[in-house]
Order: sequence, then C-alpha cells, then structure tokens
Amino acid sequence: MQGSTRRCKTWHLLFVVVFLHHFVQFGSTVRVRGVWDPKEANVKIIKKFGFQQIDQNFPKASRGFVYGNITGKQTKEDDVLTFIVVPAAKIGALHSDSEYGNSCGVMMEKIAANGYDAKCNTKGQADIFRWVPCPAGKLCEEEEPVTNSSTLLPDSQLTLQIIEPETPEYWYLVLISCHLDENCTWVASKTESKLSYDLWLTNGNPTFQDRDPFRLQFSFDEQDATQMYLLTLVAYTILCGLIYRGKAIQKKHYSPSRLNLLAYIAYLKTAGVALQSLNMLVFASDGEGVFLARLIGEVLRMVGIDLLCLLLLLLARGWAFNNGETITKCFFFSWMLLSAIKFVLFCCNFIFVYDIVHDVDIFISWPGYGMLAIRIIFALWFLLEVRWLIKRERCHEKAVFLAHFGAGFLVWFVYLPGVGVVAHFISVLWRFKIILGIRTLANFAAIASLVHLFWPYSQYKKYFGVDFGHIRTGRTDSNELEDFEKLLFDASDSEGEGDTSPRGRVFNEI
Repeated sequence: MQGSTRRCKTWHLLFVVVFLHHFVQFGSTVRVRGVWDPKEANVKIIKKFGFQQIDQNFPKASRGFVYGNITGKQTKEDDVLTFIVVPAAKIGALHSDSEYGNSCGVMMEKIAANGYDAKCNTKGQADIFRWVPCPAGKLCEEEEPVTNSSTLLPDSQLTLQIIEPETPEYWYLVLISCHLDENCTWVASKTESKLSYDLWLTNGNPTFQDRDPFRLQFSFDEQDATQMYLLTLVAYTILCGLIYRGKAIQKKHYSPSRLNLLAYIAYLKTAGVALQSLNMLVFASDGEGVFLARLIGEVLRMVGIDLLCLLLLLLARGWAFNNGETITKCFFFSWMLLSAIKFVLFCCNFIFVYDIVHDVDIFISWPGYGMLAIRIIFALWFLLEVRWLIKRERCHEKAVFLAHFGAGFLVWFVYLPGVGVVAHFISVLWRFKIILGIRTLANFAAIASLVHLFWPYSQYKKYFGVDFGHIRTGRTDSNELEDFEKLLFDASDSEGEGDTSPRGRVFNEI
C-alpha cells in the first residue's frame, strides 16, 4: 500500500515538473536563453516574435531590434554556424515537413538569398544573419563592416534591426548548422561544440529615453495587453467593493448563499487578473515576467469561470428561485467531472500541442476542441434546466423574468464557441488582443449582471426565494418579515375585492 502511494506521488510530481517545464519553455518571453547542440538538431528555431510596422515619423525609434550574445568553445576543426532571422513568409523552408528537407543549399538559398555577406553577397540588402559563435569578449565578425557603430547596442556581440515599412509581421530567430564555403556555396557545418545564447527582442530602440514600456518588450500581438489587464483589474476591484457593500447591507439579517458564491467567483477572478497584471508589469521590465504569477493567475481564472458555470446551472435548476428545490449529488458530480476534464485538456494544450512554426491556438487544437465541446455541453445543460424551470413556474411575471434570465446568460455560454469560429478569419497578429478583449468583457458583464440581480435593493429581488433557515425571526426590524406580512395582506385584499390584476390572478391561482 505504501509502495503504491509513493508511486502515485512520484507520478504527480513528474506531471507537475513536465507541465512547468513546458509552460516556461513555451511561455511568452522576449528574452530567450538556452543551449543548442548541433549534433542533436541541425535547425533550432529559438523564438517567434511579432515586429511592429515602423512609424514613418520616427523610423529609428520604432524599428525592431534583435541583440545579445552567442558564445561557444570551438576547436580549429569546427565549422562556423549560422544565426539568422527569418520572416514568417519563408519559415516553411526550415520546417521538417517542407519539401526542402534539411538540404543546406536549397534551404539557405530560399531564406538568405538577399542576405548581405562581405565576401559572397556584397549586393545583399538585408542584414539578417551572423556567423556564430562570436569571438569571446568581442563583437561578431560581421558587425563592424556591415553596420555603423552607433547602431550597436551596448554589452551585445550582435545587433540586428528589423524594418517593417508596411505591415507588422512575425519573424523567427533560428540557429542553423550551415555555412558558406570558399566557393560561396551553402554546405553543412561539422562541429562538436555546443552554443549558448542570450538574446533580446524589442519593438523599438531600447536605448531611447522616450520608449513606451508597454510596447517595447512585447511582441506586436501582445502590445497594449498590459493596459487591458490593468483596466480589468480596476473594474473587478470596484465590483468586489460593490459585492462587499451588498453583503454588508444584508449582514444584519443574513447573507444569501447565491451572493456568497458570487463573491467567491469575483474574488477569484480579481486575484487571477491581479497576478496576470503583475506578470505583465514585470515582463515589461525584464522581458521574462513572473512565471508562477502567470500560472496561478490562469488557474484562478479557470476556477472562477467553472464556478460561474456552476452558479448559473444552480440558478437555472431553481436554486434561489424555489425554496423547495433540491440539488442532487449527481448534479455536482456531473459539473465536477466536466470541469476536471476541461482542466486536463487545458494542461494538454500546453504540453502536447505547442508548435512554434504553425499558428496553433486553443481554437484549432484537439484540446481546444474538447474545451469548446464542454462549454457547449454546459450551454445545453443550462438551456434544458431553464426550460424546465419556466414550465414549472405558475407566476406569469416570474416566468417572463426567467425567460429573459435564461436568454441573456445563454449568450454568455455560447459566445466562446462563436468567437472560436470567428477567430479563423482574424489575422494571428490581431487575434490575441481581440479575443482577450471579448472574453474579458463577456465575463465581467456576466458577473456584473448577477451583482445587479442579487443586489439587496434590486427590483428583481422579489423573484428570488428567501432562505428562511437563515433568517433571524426574533428580530423586530426584519424587512423580510414585514414584506412577507404585507404580501399576505395584499393577497387577502385582492381575493376579497375580486382583483383582476395580473398580481391578483397569480395569487388566485396559488
């Protein structure tokens, strides 16, 4: 028994280590560090980065920069290797599934035909590659003759500038085991040494004083995301304050369970957004961010959304609307099972699906399809529960309210699959920011709407049942008891006078 427990703990630890490794390796970082062994892979794609379109008014300040150091201990028998930046339009030549394979001649002629070389291609217009490793403590050999010393960044052996005059574009940092021989022909490099690289990528000149910190360190597709996270944090903080105020108003009587659950959801969302904002702020400073804050923030966001689904399903089942409604264990088990499967798919999306070359996101991967399918299952479940709740409701006015409630929150359930369909028609360079904005707005609107419905002085309060088990009936200042007595008197008066109003008809039916 103890042996099986140890094995279980070992597997849990192994899973966590693998997950963290993949999350760090494939995380959004603008500073990339690592080691490359040419014997294990002829081609090493280090990083994908979106460079912005240059501002014609400030061309030198808005162009992209790739700078840093690539070092290694080589012997005289080792050939040099190539470090090159490749635009997205040409990256297919380096992919293992492409028709070019790993042939240096065909592959490099495709991606480096316009690259400047002091010996073999003096007519080349693009400064896109360097021979590596660079000499220890010195600049790379191509730096001084190709570029002016004023463009070199301090403490860097190499500096490459990316100029996008028309539109933003993704570029890839690549290490290739190829070089030009004496006949200016691309041939495979023979080397036994490993290379260590420490590179930075920026949108704009990092040495300028007036640089934008929320754009400099970020790929084009993630620029302005920091402001979005900070605005979301402010909005959720205000929302949490309102929920706290609502609970304080009702504290002298009771705090409804629905409001308590909504408070937990809002607190989780706020904590998650706060951690993600912290990660983005640190990222703007050091180009790496706080991995743990990003991971925990994403998990808290997922838990908050799953609890929001639970709350809506409970409401649709009649919880808080009908005092006599009971929730079965099967109900909670079904929700927990779907939420657990969704979390597993979320982990699989990071570990097994990531592809630096192809534009794979949650909407076009098999874990993403599974997560969207679970969201659709939740939507259908919610719809069926609301329909049954409306059919059981005897009050016409309340039934109309439930219909509007169901229609409104059904939109929240189905918006994400809808965004997944629309995402295919959005450029990858804009997709992240657009989806982030839509998702953030939709989730906040859903929670804010529930705060409005649950507010102590809301006009919709009459549609919710009263948790009689939590009311202190001995208090003489109980507003709920006064409202209940008034309701009974109104009902008696309506029956005695033959009231034909909708309210009177409802009581006559009861």
